[in-house]
Amino acid sequence: MTTDTSKIPASRLNQKSFDAQPQSGSDNIISSGAVYSALEKKLGATDTAARASADASGNIISETYAKINDVIFYEETN
Repeated sequence: MTTDTSKIPASRLNQKSFDAQPQSGSDNIISSGAVYSALEKKLGATDTAARASADASGNIISETYAKINDVIFYEETN
């Protein structure tokens, strides 16, 4: 894969090298392909994280805690 440098100012291209993947503290330019690859490994917008189904103690949330419809009730008065 070649890196498209057409929109990067020449002064930046002459001063910096490219990082093939995101690196903490790097002043180098990163290609959009490297950003895409890094983000592709993260959860998608519709994915569910494994920790979201349990609390910090490991309790399964849907089995351990009451749902709001189970605990809220009201009485109509005239």
